[in-house]
Amino acid sequence: METRVLLFVQEGSAKQKYIDALTECGVNVFVSSSFSDLSDEICSQTYHGLLLDLPTKLKAIRENKSYVYHLVDKFPVSHLMSDEKTGIIRCCHISKDSCSNLRDFIDSQCTNAVPQKIREEIRREINLHLSLYKLQNGKRPERSITKNISSGGCFIISTHRWKEGNDIWIGFKEMKDSNLIRAQIRTVVKWGEIRQIPGIGVEFNELSRFQAEELASILG
Repeated sequence: METRVLLFVQEGSAKQKYIDALTECGVNVFVSSSFSDLSDEICSQTYHGLLLDLPTKLKAIRENKSYVYHLVDKFPVSHLMSDEKTGIIRCCHISKDSCSNLRDFIDSQCTNAVPQKIREEIRREINLHLSLYKLQNGKRPERSITKNISSGGCFIISTHRWKEGNDIWIGFKEMKDSNLIRAQIRTVVKWGEIRQIPGIGVEFNELSRFQAEELASILG
């Protein structure tokens, strides 16, 4: 599968420099000038990594910090800065203590990453208590909380072993409807991964109308 990356950069001299450098790395580049104005084409694609022009990111954070961080929290991410005088592109990503280069980021972080779609729903930092079952009729659930949640899914803090693609069943203590919600595991963050909270990102597959209304009320 071809490696696809999404580049966030405002219109300006740095944009074409980034595109040319990424094209030389052999990746398919999609470009968006804004975190909040994402086209249908961009949201329909899956990506192996995100590249954030620092001035573009800083502007977006001033407008909506929560949205920016929730949007990018499941991808390999690198920050870019273009030196106007020298034309040098500086690249820094989380697995490096100092600046690296684009090819290193693509090869070490993106090529073998599981491609993901940009999240279309905004996740809010809300901690809900829940019981997590590997089987629908399971007897010994894991007790945990959500790190964040949206109308379509949530991230659940967990140190248990999970597998992407598996179904799970969730019972939220704060919901009056006690029926279990079936969900599918989309991402797994293992315990011990650098600077990340361990757990699973899940997508809700079956919400009753009453549960959907309760969740909408919780999300405000």
